[in-house]
Amino acid sequence: MIMPRPKNAPARFFSPRPQSVAEARRFVRNTLHGAQSDMLDTAQLLVSELVTNAVMYAHTEVEVCAWTMDGCMHVQVSDREPGRVLIPHSGGSAYAGTGWGLAMVEQLAYKYGAFAGADHKTVWFELWPPGTSQPPTSGWTITENPDTTTVSVTLANVPGALHEAAQKHREALLRESLLAVSDNHTFPISLDDLQIAQNANHVIGATLASAAEDHIHGDLRTVRLELPTDMQGAVNKLSQVLDETNEMARQGQLLTRPALPQISAATRWLLGQIASQLAGHGPISWTEAPRESGATSPALAPWNAGQLETSSTPTIAADDGNRIIDANTAAAELLGWDCKNLIGQRITAIIPEHLRERHIAAFTSLLLTGHSHILGLWVTFSALRWDGQLIEVSVCVQTQEAADGRSVFVARLRNAKNSG
Repeated sequence: MIMPRPKNAPARFFSPRPQSVAEARRFVRNTLHGAQSDMLDTAQLLVSELVTNAVMYAHTEVEVCAWTMDGCMHVQVSDREPGRVLIPHSGGSAYAGTGWGLAMVEQLAYKYGAFAGADHKTVWFELWPPGTSQPPTSGWTITENPDTTTVSVTLANVPGALHEAAQKHREALLRESLLAVSDNHTFPISLDDLQIAQNANHVIGATLASAAEDHIHGDLRTVRLELPTDMQGAVNKLSQVLDETNEMARQGQLLTRPALPQISAATRWLLGQIASQLAGHGPISWTEAPRESGATSPALAPWNAGQLETSSTPTIAADDGNRIIDANTAAAELLGWDCKNLIGQRITAIIPEHLRERHIAAFTSLLLTGHSHILGLWVTFSALRWDGQLIEVSVCVQTQEAADGRSVFVARLRNAKNSG
């Protein structure tokens, strides 16, 4: 339970601009200057994250209140957007460049939470000294506007790793652009357009985070979103802004890297499906969506399924949705599968459960950045056979391009015990 704010608790209001983050941090340090130094450092760090979130997403005046009582630090950060939901990113990829604000509060605060009033929303945390006997409490209050009329949007066969990478890239582009336009009056995209895009992306992210999953098959999941009926224009604006900012990134005008082709394809499909279904059209599954030919880098070698089938080297090919699209007889025999049963499985089907989360994180990072520490190198790990037994295999993964523009990840395998 939150500690009630004392009547004389120091508080200060900050304008919705990037400079307010540093000002809020100084305010907390000056207000809590007599506290333990390590607790004070943590309080400044968490206030920085929460004020940044308020500046980026609420676009309203921000109030910071801080006080100490019985050796404990109490901090509250309030904005004027009570209907703006919180999106905790706990459990997210360690490779994510954004979305760590609430996760850091979860990790570092002894108690934390949020509540909404009629005209404000407050996120709070408490830092308690070591040896505290009272049990910690946690949990975020998610607020919604009950008066909003919604439309059900179905996203069929959303590719998990690819979707996560695309979401992180959208957040990074919008975040950097909003910070840039605040200090650069010649920025080619208006603040109003960026805020509309940011708001639309926030609503989509919030509904995806809380959406019920109708069907899960490996890395693919089908989800149903409830989105505001009047959101189509904002979604179209989000698509336009992302195209413009991605082009700026491609020209080196932003620090954020331009989207890889598969990231762009995932975002176009997601936003296209939302806009189309808000307009009354039916859903089109990601696995049935057309791909643009030649969308990937011309530097990639062309994908030739015939070479895999005639090779005596155990080889598996997977698409950018983490799904096995081809495997030769040698690979099937090594892993104890029947070829026709192996094709169509998620890659995680041959990865032991304790390694799957690490694989998804690394695959997400590859899709997001285009870089991997293992591409082209032989790496040894435990693979999961059809019968549930583990086998030590060495694998070398290379990237090629399919005729429809998708990236294909081709893995050559060998039994690690017999490879010398």
